[in-house]
Amino acid sequence: MRELLQFSEHSETQTSTGSVQKVWVQTYTCRGMIKRTSPVFDKDGVAAREEYQGINQYFIIRMTTSINEKMRISHNGYVYEIVLIEPNYSDRTLLIQTRRVNE
Repeated sequence: MRELLQFSEHSETQTSTGSVQKVWVQTYTCRGMIKRTSPVFDKDGVAAREEYQGINQYFIIRMTTSINEKMRISHNGYVYEIVLIEPNYSDRTLLIQTRRVNE
């Protein structure tokens, strides 16, 4: 697991003037890996389309209870929102399906 993943959680803080400021605060950092997807071939062996799309990404990390679906992941300058967390109990990992956020 070579990739450094930073997990952020949505937080509201009150400024000195009394206004409420909503920010993403980094709460957890861990190592993980990117699950690579492969092209899909039709019956003739021609690459009909590719499973990987630029906005969707799959990460694999070690199993932990420190993350949830309301968090975001920062990796290589991109921010991803978590769509699904799927545990794999046989090797104690989590498969995290994400979607890139346009900000």
